[in-house]
Amino acid sequence: MTIRRFFLLFIVTLFLLSFGLSLKFSGNLLLAQETNNKKTLAKVTSFANVDKNEITIGDKIKYEILVRYRGDVDIQFSELEQIGVFTVKKTGGIKEPEREKDDYFVIKRYYVLTTYEIGRQTIPRLKIKYKDAHGENEVTTNEIIIDVKGVMKEGETASDIKDIVPPMGISTNFTRLIIWIATGLGIFLIGGTIYWLIGKRKKQKEEQKFEYIYRTPHEIAYEMLGNLLKEDLLAKGLAKEYYYRINDILRHYIENRFSLLAPERTTEEFLEEMAHTDRLEDNHKVLVQEFLEHCDMVKYAKYKPSRIEAKETYDLVKRLIDETRQIMEEKEVILKR
Repeated sequence: MTIRRFFLLFIVTLFLLSFGLSLKFSGNLLLAQETNNKKTLAKVTSFANVDKNEITIGDKIKYEILVRYRGDVDIQFSELEQIGVFTVKKTGGIKEPEREKDDYFVIKRYYVLTTYEIGRQTIPRLKIKYKDAHGENEVTTNEIIIDVKGVMKEGETASDIKDIVPPMGISTNFTRLIIWIATGLGIFLIGGTIYWLIGKRKKQKEEQKFEYIYRTPHEIAYEMLGNLLKEDLLAKGLAKEYYYRINDILRHYIENRFSLLAPERTTEEFLEEMAHTDRLEDNHKVLVQEFLEHCDMVKYAKYKPSRIEAKETYDLVKRLIDETRQIMEEKEVILKR
């Protein structure tokens, strides 16, 4: 009986001893892991601050976060639109971290905040995520208390706000002056309107006395050709001037008669447009091309034409106008109204 008790006591003692050793080993292991984690986490720290702790409602404050780390760490700031009761108006910060003397790096991020909540407000702790060789982790900033005051001065209450002062009354004399000014302006405007209407009607009657005769393109061209002959430029040795003038007469006639932009274009540009229009007959297109090429020889190639060639050029232009002119039974009379 004594041996059995001794054996049971031995078994219990051995069990308690084994259990105690197990707890001690587990505790040491957990302590080592916690120490190791603390060492890992200690590599990254964060701190938050503001440029002022007391503001008036609607004012802006600069809230800055500094993250300090060592080693190969990737700091990941979140894009925020709201931090507690504070609205984020602007976000900024340095893009590259700054290196310190003890091989630590510091990276900053700031937020411009505002709020319309009065009283003691808290900028809460923010979690900053980062990645290092051990994976993803995070650090937490400190919270900051901001005292937000209203627009009323200290000691004032809502009852101290006074109503808007009503508009001042206008004295009787000043009212009479305004009436006289308004009456004078009214008379002036009415008189000016009557004078303008009478003058306009008189001017219309005078303009109706004049007739404006519409001149056809060929009439204008005939007149300019006649003036060219009267100047007798060939007899004066001004052949180039003669060809410049007769070239210009035909180009303006074609523009006025067929609505082709001849005067402003080079010979090549105009011939290209003329080739794609049906406003001129094919035989007339040939005449125009021959005329323009002959004029260019005189103007640019220093070719000296004879009087016979100049006369033939004149006849060619007149023939082209004769065959393409507008046929009107009577002149159109336009009255300017």
